[in-house]
Amino acid sequence: MAAAPRIPVLKLLIWCLIIGLLLAWFNASPEGVYAWAGETGKAAFNWLWNFGQRIGPYILMGAMLVLPIWAVMFLWNWFKTR
Repeated sequence: MAAAPRIPVLKLLIWCLIIGLLLAWFNASPEGVYAWAGETGKAAFNWLWNFGQRIGPYILMGAMLVLPIWAVMFLWNWFKTR
């Protein structure tokens, strides 16, 4: 069995320390970083949800035309190869 990768873990710990010290230098607190990440995630989800609501009807309208044509072509090729 292979040995545990100690070097990558050590590198990760060093990078975490460096980034943590850099954030502390800019007066960032863990609570502030968590709040920012939560707000960013919520904003991204809301943007995707609104985008889906705007584009969804057009996808459904196109599917009403494309899917039957695709099904006919698929069945045509399937019967042709049999």
